[in-house]
Amino acid sequence: MLPMRHRHLNGARLSTATVASILERGGASDVRELLAALKRDPDGETAAAALRAAAASDVYGYPELIRACLEAWRSRKAATSAGSD
Repeated sequence: MLPMRHRHLNGARLSTATVASILERGGASDVRELLAALKRDPDGETAAAALRAAAASDVYGYPELIRACLEAWRSRKAATSAGSD
């Protein structure tokens, strides 16, 4: 089965269903684009949707990657913000 192409990953808020679709049927390039969007805004609505989709997903690997990346990016952002006071 070929991976499903997902459009409009840059700039738009992604729903939980869209993220779930990327996890289940997307290709590696879709996941890379999703991770890039999450890195740009690790505390935004897309990040919340990604965590919901990851929690409900049976896909191996990518949900754990999303959680780990968001945790790291949020920690880095908090450390940077704390140092700017």
